[in-house]
Order: sequence, then C-alpha cells, then structure tokens
Amino acid sequence: MTTMTTNTTHMTTADDNARTAPRTRTFLKGVVLYDNRRVSIECTIRDLSDTGARIAFPSPISIPDRIELFIPQKNRTYSADVRRRDDCEVGIAFRDQRSGEQRRETDASMSDRVAALEHEVAQLRRIVKQLRDKVLPHETDI
Repeated sequence: MTTMTTNTTHMTTADDNARTAPRTRTFLKGVVLYDNRRVSIECTIRDLSDTGARIAFPSPISIPDRIELFIPQKNRTYSADVRRRDDCEVGIAFRDQRSGEQRRETDASMSDRVAALEHEVAQLRRIVKQLRDKVLPHETDI
C-alpha cells in the first residue's frame, strides 16, 4: 500500500482580510523611502497596526516590493514589504513588528487621569479664591 501526502499552501488574498493585528485608523504623514533612501515620496498613513499599514498617495504610483516607511510624528522608520497595491493605495507588512514601541494610554487610564486633573483644578480654584479674599479688599471694606 502506498501513501501519498500533499503539501498545500494557502495564499492570503486582499479579500481574505486576515489580519494578525488590529489596525487603527490614522491620518499620519509618512515618507516612503527606497533605492538606498535616494528616493522619497510623501504619503498619508490611513491604517496602522503592529504588523503593517495602509498608505495612500495623492496620485497613482509605482514603488518597489521592499520599502522603508518613515513616520515623522513618531520619528521612526520601518522596513516593510508591499503586500497589496491599488491605484493610489498600498498595503504593507512591517519586517519587524512595532509591539516594542511606546503606546498611548488606554481609555480607562486616560479617564482616571482626566478625573484627577479636574479634581486638582477645582482645588487650585479654591486656593486662588482664598488668596484673592485675603489680598484684595472687599467692596464692603472700601
């Protein structure tokens, strides 16, 4: 009896929408670099995740399969491979994940910080009122 085994590989297509990390909608400025950084093209980063991004250009563009994406606001450059191309948009996968990068605080901790700051502002207003009462004469005293 002969047993045959077949190895099959599933190719992920753009229609599969299979993501290994959730993407966040953004409107960040970016710069695509290639040809040993001799060529630079400005773009807008529309979606960003730990593993990739969707970048848009003002007009249709042709870029190589391997690029670097510089994000000025984060002062970081990421090596990336192009995974999907449309007329004015390109989907890229980062060669190294962004997971080590500093993140914004979660909504819960932001809410806690806002509440603490509001409490501090209220205390400062009370102190200012007390100082005014001591320093400035009251209208009835004049």
